[in-house]
Amino acid sequence: MTPSSRRNAPFNGKNAGRRPAVKEFLAAAAAPAAFVFGLVLLAWVMVALPGVIVYTVMWGERAVATVEGCEERAPLRDVEYLDCRGTWRFADGSEGSGHVSGVGRADVGREVQVRAGPFGPYAGGLDRSRHALYPGAFLWATMLPVAGVVSAFYLRARARARWVLAQIGERDGPSMTGRRRWRDARRRTLLRFRASARPPVLAGAGLVEPQEEEAVRRFATRRPFVTARVPGAGAAFFIVRRPGGLAVLDAGGRPTVIVRRVSHSPPRLLLLAPDRTPLGEIATYPGSEDQPGVAFHVVTESGETVADVVARFLRYTVVFTGEPPEHLRHAVLAFAFDALRLTR
Repeated sequence: MTPSSRRNAPFNGKNAGRRPAVKEFLAAAAAPAAFVFGLVLLAWVMVALPGVIVYTVMWGERAVATVEGCEERAPLRDVEYLDCRGTWRFADGSEGSGHVSGVGRADVGREVQVRAGPFGPYAGGLDRSRHALYPGAFLWATMLPVAGVVSAFYLRARARARWVLAQIGERDGPSMTGRRRWRDARRRTLLRFRASARPPVLAGAGLVEPQEEEAVRRFATRRPFVTARVPGAGAAFFIVRRPGGLAVLDAGGRPTVIVRRVSHSPPRLLLLAPDRTPLGEIATYPGSEDQPGVAFHVVTESGETVADVVARFLRYTVVFTGEPPEHLRHAVLAFAFDALRLTR
C-alpha cells in the first residue's frame, strides 16, 4: 500500500460502513448519557451539596481560621463571588490553608471560629451558606409535587388495569407484560424490542425501499425501525413505524401484517394483510370508552377475540385468547410497543 492509499484508507468501501454505525451508536447513546448526566447533576444539587454543607456546619471539626484576604472573582460571565483565603488551626495543632467560606472583607486579619468539612472550613451558621442551599430547596419544592402527581397517575393507572383485568378474567392463552422487554407470568424474558434509526439488513437489502426511508424518518419517528429479539435465539420479527400505523415483518423480512389507524377518538386501528385484505381491528375495550387509552380489544374480521391490551403506566399487559396465529401475535405486541404513538 502506497503512502497516499494509506492516507485515503478511512474513505474506502471497507471503512465507509463504519461511519453510519458509529453515528447510530452516538445518536442512540446521546439520550441515555444526557439522562444519566442530568440525574448526577440533580443528585449533586439536591442531595450531595446541601448534605455536605449541613454536615460541615453542624458536625465539622472545630478550628480557628485567620482570614488573610478577599477578592472578587468572575469564573463565568455575569457570575461573581468573593474568594476569601486564609489559614486555620485545629485543636491538635495541625494546620491548613485555602478558601474559607462564610466570611467577608470585614473579617480580613481577624480570627474566626470555623468548622472544617470535605469542602474546607465554614464560618457561621447555615444562613451564610444559603446561596448554596437555595437551589436544592427550590428543586425539592418543585420535585415533591411532581413526584406526588406521578404517583397519583401510577396508582390510578394500576387501579384501572386491575379493573380491566378483572373484567377479562381467566383466559386459556398466555399473558405477557412489558414494552421494550416482554416477560411472562413467571418473569421470564420472552422478547426484547430495540429501536433504530437505520433499517436492519436482511440478505443485503433493507426493510424499506431507499425512496421510502426518508419519508419514514420524517413523518413517523426518529427511530422508525424496531427489532424484536428472542433472548439467545435471534430476531423473531421486525417493525417499521409508519405515519398513522406500522408494518410487521417476519424474521425473513417479508411483510405479514399492516396496522393502520383509522380514527383518533375513540382510537381504532385496522389489521390488514400485505395485499390490504382485512384481518381484524383494534378498538377500545368495551366498558372503558370513557377512559380512552386504558385498554384495547383485538378481534379478527370474523369477530373472534385475539387478545386484550391493558395499559399499566408505561407498560402493557397483553392477554391472548387461545393460541392465535403467529402473525397476529406479532401484530398485537407491535401495537402494544407503539401504542403511545398510535393512540395519542
